[in-house]
Amino acid sequence: MLESNPLPVLWHFAREWWLIYEIVLAMFIVGTLLERRWPVERQQSRAATRLNLAYSAISTAFGRATRPLMAAASVWIVNLFGGGLIVLPAHGGGVLVSVLAVVLMVDLLEYWFHRLQHAWPLLWRMHSLHHSADSFNVTVTTRHYWFEAVLKGCLMYPLVGVLFKVEPSIIGVATLIFLPGNFFAHLNLRISLGRFATWVNNPQYHRLHHSRRTEHFDRNFTQLLPLWDRLFGTMWVPAPNEWPQTGLDDDAEPASVLAALYWPLRKRTAGEPVAGPQHAAE
Repeated sequence: MLESNPLPVLWHFAREWWLIYEIVLAMFIVGTLLERRWPVERQQSRAATRLNLAYSAISTAFGRATRPLMAAASVWIVNLFGGGLIVLPAHGGGVLVSVLAVVLMVDLLEYWFHRLQHAWPLLWRMHSLHHSADSFNVTVTTRHYWFEAVLKGCLMYPLVGVLFKVEPSIIGVATLIFLPGNFFAHLNLRISLGRFATWVNNPQYHRLHHSRRTEHFDRNFTQLLPLWDRLFGTMWVPAPNEWPQTGLDDDAEPASVLAALYWPLRKRTAGEPVAGPQHAAE
């Protein structure tokens, strides 16, 4: 009788969901405190921030709900290609090598997927929601169209399992590296890393990627390591006082959470580029 009781399972999923919300909320709070102390823009839209918070709550819930689908897709793809071609160590000093290998692999995949988001019209229709934010701050971190996470989970991340046979704990450590780095890169924070500005993604480096200025279009795609931008010719090294305005050229921005949820289906305005910012400059 007890074995058929669904309450423990539901409680387990509820705790997982709440943990994710706690982590995101903690990142938002810490980021906001830093932004208030050293902001790039002191006056930003409170309405836009409220929209980002509400949208984040919904998209995060959707991401958790679709995890079984993404897990099933991962297993199928990994098995299809005979995954785990390279066995990564999970003990001793080899753990550092494993974490580094996973971080580099995921970051490279993120880089190329991000470039596709700017090049393919359908992907850009979704990704432009992220770029539509005039107020660039920590709450923009999770302002990605909800279906993008499904695409990554079903098609991109399984490639890591195809290449590497790795313990889940290693994946967990890699996630802990990417998570704060992603929030950090979206801060409305006037901070310059000087000679290290092109060593790791940071608020100034990534702000240039969101810039309205044509010279910044299709630059600084990386999620964690600018190494990929340097290797593939998409790096823009920020000048000391280079803090451009962000957003889309046509000022398009969702007016409500509902508008954000169906963002790719909205009617395009005249002259709106069908793909990434590079087309606006042509």
